[in-house]
Amino acid sequence: MRKFIMHVMATTGLAVVVLSAFIRPFGFDLDFSRTVLLAFAANIVIHLGLLLTQKLEVKYLALEVFIDIAYTAAVLLVFGLVFDWFGATPLIIMVATATAIHLIALFSNIAHIKVETSEINKLLKRREAKQKFAITSRDASSTQYRVKEHSNELQKT
Repeated sequence: MRKFIMHVMATTGLAVVVLSAFIRPFGFDLDFSRTVLLAFAANIVIHLGLLLTQKLEVKYLALEVFIDIAYTAAVLLVFGLVFDWFGATPLIIMVATATAIHLIALFSNIAHIKVETSEINKLLKRREAKQKFAITSRDASSTQYRVKEHSNELQKT
């Protein structure tokens, strides 16, 4: 739940920043407080839907990304029609914003996964080294014990 809330908040902030950057050159302006709250609501709906789309077993990454972006565009279209966003921002700009945000998040996730993978690999190497040392130490001590037993038997005879 904490991760979900963090993703919604981060996406909302990113959406407002990217949307502001996209619409300024076209001479549009935002009603900032209303836009932030509506972007927050849209992001909640988008992230809930993305949780569901992640459960789909899609073989190709490109198709998975397309499904996510199409779903996001559909949510933006519905929110745009309900809250009259298209008077201030054309649909194509909203879809471009959503695509840019999704790609930024995708690359961020890829970078995060690479870092986690390298950390896991380091931990596995350390564990493997410790296990080898433990096995070598145990074998050495049991060999020494057997040598002592054998020398004790020889001394008795």
